[in-house]
Amino acid sequence: MEYADFLDAFREKTAQRMKEFEKQLAETQRQAEKIAKDVAADKEKQAAVTSHAERRRQPARGSTRGRGPVQSVLREA
Repeated sequence: MEYADFLDAFREKTAQRMKEFEKQLAETQRQAEKIAKDVAADKEKQAAVTSHAERRRQPARGSTRGRGPVQSVLREA
């Protein structure tokens, strides 16, 4: 009967651990969803606040100074 008692105890412990795991998993998923919702809300708020004048301007097309193979060769010398 020792083996049967061991199996019963093992099954009970395993079931208890699985319940704890599922509870922790549900809590973690809830937290992740809350964080994702908060991030999305912050992005929407930030997009609404940023006006056209505040946006970063891209450099003119002709100003590629400091880029390309010539600059990297000069840097190595």
